[in-house]
Amino acid sequence: MSNTVLLITMTSVFIGFLFFGGAFASFMYKKSNVQIWALFSVAIVLITIIPVIIAVFWASNPT
Repeated sequence: MSNTVLLITMTSVFIGFLFFGGAFASFMYKKSNVQIWALFSVAIVLITIIPVIIAVFWASNPT
């Protein structure tokens, strides 16, 4: 795995955790459900979907 792939994956997961924290903060401050679920959905995509796509299609490509 190259450094570029590693940095993209780490950045995606870090930003996902920020969105997850934002969703939790929105829940604690009793913001709208739409905002909470939107932040949570973006967090799930950034934490799980993007790293899996990178691992399957980019990192498994032998160069």
